[in-house]
Amino acid sequence: MALRFSVLASQLLYDRETVLRAVSWPVLVWESPPHRPDPHLGFIDSTVPNTRLRRPTTVEPLVFELRRRTPGGLDLTLGRGPDNDLVIEDATVSRTHAFFRQEPHTGTWHVVDAESHNGTFLAGVIIVPGRPMPLFERAALRFGGVEVAFLQASAFEQYVHARAMMPRGALDARGVSP
Repeated sequence: MALRFSVLASQLLYDRETVLRAVSWPVLVWESPPHRPDPHLGFIDSTVPNTRLRRPTTVEPLVFELRRRTPGGLDLTLGRGPDNDLVIEDATVSRTHAFFRQEPHTGTWHVVDAESHNGTFLAGVIIVPGRPMPLFERAALRFGGVEVAFLQASAFEQYVHARAMMPRGALDARGVSP
C-alpha cells in the first residue's frame, strides 16, 4: 500500500524518531513527471473523490515501504498485478516486474528483473533479468516507464529536506534538482 509523501514528510519533520521506528526502511518514492497532455486525447485527466491513491501527482508523490504483504519468503515482488507486495498500476509495468531481496548477512538490498517486458533499469542502465543488482543508500530505478527513488532512512530525510526547500515539482525522482 502506498503512503502519501506529504503526510510521511510532515510526520518526519514533527517527530523524526517515531517515523524512523515506524516505517519499514528502505522505501520507494514514485514522483510523477510534469504533466504533458496527450495530443490524441480531447479531455483532461480528472480525479474521482473518495478513491484510493493509485498514481502520484506532481505535488503528491507516493511512498512504498519495502515490506512483504505476507510473512515468509525471500523475495518481495513488484508489479502491476494485485498479488504483488508492491503494486504499481502502470501499463508499462509487467504483472510481476521485479523482485527485491535483502542479503541476510550484510543487510544489502538487491533488485532483480523478473524477465519483464519493458525492463528494469538501475541508474539508467538496463539490468540483466535474474541477476541481482545491489542497492545502497540511494538509487534511481525504473520499472518500464515508472521512475522511482530507492531511499534508505537517511537518504529519505535528505530528500524530504531538499524537497521542502525547493519550489513544488523542482526535484526529479532521485531527489535531485534538474
